[in-house]
Amino acid sequence: MSNPEVPTSSPDRAVEAGRGALFIGFAKAFFMVAGFLQRILLTRVISPADYGAFSVVNNAVSTVNNTMVQGTIQSVSKYTAEDDARAGAVQRAGLKLQAVLATLVAGGFALAAPLVARFVKAPEHVSLFRLVALIPLIYAFYSVFVGTANGLRKFRLQASFDVGFSSMKTVLLLAGAVVGRTLGHSVVGAFLGFIAAAAIILVVAGRTIGKRSEGKRFPPFRLFGVVVYTLFINLALNYDLLLLRRFAGTAAPGAPADDLAAAYEAVRNLALLPYQALLVVTFVIFPLVSRATFAEDREATRAYVRQTLRYALILGVGIAVVLAARPQALLAILYSKRYDVYGMGAQALPILAGGIVALALLSIAGSIVAASGRAYVATLLVALTLAVGSAAAFAVVPRCAPNAAMLSAAAGATALGMVSGLAVALAYLWRRFSALPPLLSVVRVGAAAAIAIMLARLIPGQGKVAGLAGCAASAAAFGAVLLLAGEFSATDREKFAKILKLKARR
Repeated sequence: MSNPEVPTSSPDRAVEAGRGALFIGFAKAFFMVAGFLQRILLTRVISPADYGAFSVVNNAVSTVNNTMVQGTIQSVSKYTAEDDARAGAVQRAGLKLQAVLATLVAGGFALAAPLVARFVKAPEHVSLFRLVALIPLIYAFYSVFVGTANGLRKFRLQASFDVGFSSMKTVLLLAGAVVGRTLGHSVVGAFLGFIAAAAIILVVAGRTIGKRSEGKRFPPFRLFGVVVYTLFINLALNYDLLLLRRFAGTAAPGAPADDLAAAYEAVRNLALLPYQALLVVTFVIFPLVSRATFAEDREATRAYVRQTLRYALILGVGIAVVLAARPQALLAILYSKRYDVYGMGAQALPILAGGIVALALLSIAGSIVAASGRAYVATLLVALTLAVGSAAAFAVVPRCAPNAAMLSAAAGATALGMVSGLAVALAYLWRRFSALPPLLSVVRVGAAAAIAIMLARLIPGQGKVAGLAGCAASAAAFGAVLLLAGEFSATDREKFAKILKLKARR
């Protein structure tokens, strides 16, 4: 028997997903651009060694912090979306869980600071690792309120949180770095600004969403499964920089290792753009798949899987094509000469960008699997990525000199792990849902990417203007080839027109 609360009309589901994508898509695009500018501007405010220290510490805490955020949002969203009537019970369970879990995690991170610093060969940064333990503690409670909004499909409200927080974080982090620089502690100032922004958005979200009272008791432990999965996803996002800092710290201890970490982080800032752009897909598809699988609507789930992966593939590869077209020019435009990243990162950027596209698709596939009630399978898929990438890194990276060769080796090892995880994830999706991105779409996207990159590199000149022209040409060529090949059908155009029309009416 179907659940009467679950929509059964495919057009309605498509419009709901599209409307959510518009709201959250705008917010995530804003968040992505603000975060990107934040990192670029930070390189103008602090020294390369300080930026390297900031990046290593930030990546370490981001593994924990993003786990708390994404895991809690998806867990609360999943069980809220299955039955709106228990939104209050799920929210209360989430807050109770975080009262224990977040305190343990933040306290454990602070206590483990010497061990983490020792692992990345940076004992001088122990105090920084301890300071940032406050960030996951604050974020954990904030994410419960965001998960409630996401599960109730209040995408507009969720989007307002993203925009507000990203704005505050950018301003306060940069202001803290500037003030801290005058006192000789620019990295400490930056993190204090980060912490202040997180505290403010927690208060705002708590007052806006409020504590909901409806619903019977919901066991807090049921929210834990997705949290473990997101921990592995965030390890996959951040472990490469931490391993690189470890290997660089062995080869060139102290500031030189931080300088190399800064160069790799500069490459990562660009390479992560496909993942950040596709993060919106995870937030929109998760509650919809949870709702469809809860109602045993297999056909709807299959349609979500196919179309989600198809659109994600097009968008992710499109961004990666621009990054791979003229990487040296992009790095030269964005970073000052003191970062010495142009020649060092030019070879690593296309490799890492390709790997990140694979990770983004793996993340979406994992979210689909987790939303269908099999979070442990999603966890194993990402664990495979970590195992392959880490093994490759330990086998190859330490043998390289601490220069461009080490950056490229780290990027290659990371990409190998990501592609391996994606391949197994796609096999599982076919076995579980009999759904994959359409083969013809994969062929078209691959051909369009190859043509676009070749065209961009045919444009003469090595300067910034020629580089920008090459990037623009690659984007135009990628889109043109897909259009000429018939990738965007009349159905696609009709669907987007309907979504935009509904958005305009609102």
